[in-house]
Amino acid sequence: MKDTIKVAIIGCGGIANGKHMPSLKRLPDVEMVAFCDLIEERAVKAKEEFGTADARVYIDYKALLASEPEVDAVHVCTPNRSHSFITIDSLEAGKHVMCEKPMAKTSAEAKAMCEAAKRTGKKLTIGYQNRFRKEVQQLYTLCENGALGDIYFAKAHA
Repeated sequence: MKDTIKVAIIGCGGIANGKHMPSLKRLPDVEMVAFCDLIEERAVKAKEEFGTADARVYIDYKALLASEPEVDAVHVCTPNRSHSFITIDSLEAGKHVMCEKPMAKTSAEAKAMCEAAKRTGKKLTIGYQNRFRKEVQQLYTLCENGALGDIYFAKAHA
């Protein structure tokens, strides 16, 4: 197993700055080595704050994917409308992908993302992180075990 996971960030706006990059920075076995944003200044700022000394900056995600063979995983933190095609292109470039929510605009786009992950053998996860919380796991177990009876309605607020 590799000692260090090399990550590229595609989309250096609010969610990347507020959640993804600070969290990745705290992980000792992760290096952020490439940053991409349509607004170059955002990518430069992200590189300076979170990147390795030799991290690279891009304004075109396709150029990043073509130029960064050592990148293991990509975090897709772009506007919702671009999640599906950037994720698919990243998977096809041989990268694992963590895509922000919502997964896609349509179920067809989401299905294409899943098919790309299966086809390439790369991991795809979506930022529905609450599913890993202890109380959510406990609720899931209760549902799976039939402890709540026949569930016919549910309402959630987050």
